[in-house]
Amino acid sequence: MPKFVLILLLIFDISKAMDGSISGQLEPDRDLMFSQDYRTKSKIVSVRAYNVETLNYYATNTNLARVVSFDGGGVRGVGPASWCANFEHLTKKPMADMFNLFAGTSTGGIVATALTMENPKFLEQSSSSARRNTNTLTRSLYSADSVVNLYINECKNIFKPRLMLGYLFKSKYKTESAYATYNRYFGDVKLSQIRSDCDLLVTYYNLTNNHPAFFKSHKAKDPALSQNEDFYLKDVIASTTAAPTYFREFKLYTAYSKDHPEIHSNNFISAIDGGVAANDPSACALTEAMSLYRKADAFLLVSMGTGNCVSEVNPRGLISWARNISNILMENTSEMSGHILKKFGIYSNKPVFFSRLQFDISEAHTAMDNKMPANISYLKTQAESTNAVKDKIKNLSAVLKATEKPERHSLTGDVIISESNFMEI
Repeated sequence: MPKFVLILLLIFDISKAMDGSISGQLEPDRDLMFSQDYRTKSKIVSVRAYNVETLNYYATNTNLARVVSFDGGGVRGVGPASWCANFEHLTKKPMADMFNLFAGTSTGGIVATALTMENPKFLEQSSSSARRNTNTLTRSLYSADSVVNLYINECKNIFKPRLMLGYLFKSKYKTESAYATYNRYFGDVKLSQIRSDCDLLVTYYNLTNNHPAFFKSHKAKDPALSQNEDFYLKDVIASTTAAPTYFREFKLYTAYSKDHPEIHSNNFISAIDGGVAANDPSACALTEAMSLYRKADAFLLVSMGTGNCVSEVNPRGLISWARNISNILMENTSEMSGHILKKFGIYSNKPVFFSRLQFDISEAHTAMDNKMPANISYLKTQAESTNAVKDKIKNLSAVLKATEKPERHSLTGDVIISESNFMEI
């Protein structure tokens, strides 16, 4: 009888522990979040108490697909870029050595794309003697520090204003100057030429056909799809950053169309900033990863925001709405993504770790186009000094430093997965 009572008490104790775990949900206030408990041979481990250890277990013993997502936000992208630099300093690894899938919207598209570019000199290291002579080279063309410097040094060239009369009839900023900057950094590299061990997802909005759209590197690399799905990276960036009123829409040609203008001279679509549909692309990123990485045992999603305004916004008149609408849309699309991820976790049959990195900014620093050095310095400092984010990066870096990301073929297999089995009737 006492044994029976003891067993009942033990079951009750385990049930209480499980009740305190996440058990099928993603909650944005926790350092690391997980969609379900996992079982060891000896006991059930509560994720609430052991979330970092749980992540380390999956990173060490399973195929953990690692996804990083970057919000839109103009110059505020210097915050996430700074966090990536922190990751690289702590782990001594490029971001692309740690994550499988990079996703970004607008300024987040700049960060995600730059971090996945391949260093051509690294590819030339074919012999062991060449490796010895150039062993300081990394596979990634750009470090996170160099992306931070892009914001510090190039915002003045990206946001080059028109005269007032031109602003009234065209866009606030000269698109030619921004395109020239993108060309300097991304050159004639195509979407299909990013690091072969990484995947890239960048949002944009197809104004010609009036629907959200994505640049997907796995499609660009597929010979059967590349003619319609491969683009020059500078055009990817020009499309995803073409924020309405700030820049005019971008005439987007595929790389094949640009390489064969005699055949496809008018085959373009009008593209604008993906932030009008998904300023926080984290839900899109996780959906893409689950579709693409069918062999993954679990998923890690790190989502990086571009600043949260802590002051009250209460616009009334036309001018007040115009001044505040961008910030309202940015913050609420992030909230909506978090809500979707919570529901997503309930129905996922695989563990999902989620960590949201965000920092607070004052109302005076919310503008996406405030290119003043003092403002960029403020944003960088705010991001780097947010204690909650520093703790998350420290915990994540400890796991990412000690473990290797799984090879792409071990996640996807030999066949690229189709969009979905969803059929609309």
